[in-house]
Amino acid sequence: MSYCIIMNNYMWKVALILLVMLLFSFVLLRGVKRLQLKTKIDQSQSLQNISPTPKITRPGKSITPPIQPKSTTNPFGVMISGTTSQVKAQTANKLGAKYYRPISIFLDKWSGTCAECDAAVNAGLKLVLTIRNNGGGGQPSTPPSDLNAFKQTLGQIIDKYKPEVLVIENEENSGAIFYSGTTQQYLQELKAGCEVAHQKGIKCTNGGLVSSLVVILVADSYIQAGDQDKANEYLNRSLVGAKQAMISQFNSAKGKEQIAKGKELLAGYKSAGADFTNFHWYVADTKAMSEAVAYLRSTSGLPVMTNEVGQQANTDPNQVTSVMQEIKNLGLPYALWFSMDTNPPNGARALNETNGTFRSNGEAYAQFIKTNF
Repeated sequence: MSYCIIMNNYMWKVALILLVMLLFSFVLLRGVKRLQLKTKIDQSQSLQNISPTPKITRPGKSITPPIQPKSTTNPFGVMISGTTSQVKAQTANKLGAKYYRPISIFLDKWSGTCAECDAAVNAGLKLVLTIRNNGGGGQPSTPPSDLNAFKQTLGQIIDKYKPEVLVIENEENSGAIFYSGTTQQYLQELKAGCEVAHQKGIKCTNGGLVSSLVVILVADSYIQAGDQDKANEYLNRSLVGAKQAMISQFNSAKGKEQIAKGKELLAGYKSAGADFTNFHWYVADTKAMSEAVAYLRSTSGLPVMTNEVGQQANTDPNQVTSVMQEIKNLGLPYALWFSMDTNPPNGARALNETNGTFRSNGEAYAQFIKTNF
């Protein structure tokens, strides 16, 4: 009997000891898990505060820059021939043009509408719109005699068509052909036009320096820098074929007068309020174009655009492709191709027939846009 009592007491003690040990193990295990969790959190926070280890570039090795994403902005437009305004707009769309330059609006003949503008806008094209004070039919514009009346009529035109860019006059340096006023009279007109445009949220620019004048100005800049050979080389690359005769006029009284006028205009565009320096271009040499754009940018202090670029005396598709590629490379925001036949055999040649059929150069124009934008 006493033996059984002793055994029972012993078993209870053993059971109690085991229970205490189990409780101790449970508490210890929970403590370990909490410690592990805290350690992980601390490590994670520490890693967040540590900058990635910089990669060491070994001498003689360069890091490959990221690939520049392809531009999706199409700067191209047209001034185009066609049997009707609707055919013109339809052909422009088929070519892939984004912008459209209609025939100039003459303020003294403004009647409240422009059929070619309406057709282009209805076709979804954005207008790069040239306005002229008066003239036309082979007669140059004369400066506005009343700037307030000029601004009032111009405001009506802008309200009606809300162009992408407003262009004040055409080839303002061309004297007897397009603008008969002085440089200062033109800059006053440009300032008045840009004031109206900017009040209505529209960009504005000058009428477009003549292609041959731009070439002569670039050559003159090389001469002024003391490099006659570079000037001669530039002239010979840029003025080819029938244009070679212009080189002999470079140092003539007329040539010097044009250079002085061009410089005066370039010096005044920015202060007149222009958003761009606009030039016209009919030179096949793309390096010459690059040099011209660099000169115009540095001289005027403005971005450069062209509302008239094209080819003369040929319809070579390779010229179209190379010039368009250079325009894209240069980042011109607007470039409108002149697609009309003028003054054969050495004048401008269109991208299309008047019925809208593409020529080989038109095919090249459309293909470039399709491939690049």
